[in-house]
Amino acid sequence: MPQDPSMQEPPSSGSQMPGTGGSQMQGQELSGSVVAMRRDKVYIKDQNGAVVPIGVNHSTQIDGKPIEKHRDIQSHLKRELKEGDQVRTRFNVEKTTENMASSIEKMSK
Repeated sequence: MPQDPSMQEPPSSGSQMPGTGGSQMQGQELSGSVVAMRRDKVYIKDQNGAVVPIGVNHSTQIDGKPIEKHRDIQSHLKRELKEGDQVRTRFNVEKTTENMASSIEKMSK
């Protein structure tokens, strides 16, 4: 019996957040432009115009490289990223409302 096309997963827009659920959701992805950086957060504007705060910690990889434990996160972010950069980030939702990046990759414009 052929599979109903409506049962297939829709293409990911990269900006949709699934409904609320457990205390942690895995594997979200967001693409957009960096609009600000504050302390340990990067603010990314998606294609719909929503600005999403993404937390960064020493486990976050930027362009495939981890932030060294002795480095300050804010100064590392300012060295690696700048406002206007197009990025793709993979993140987990922690404590229901906190987005924590596992990776951030700069994309070519």
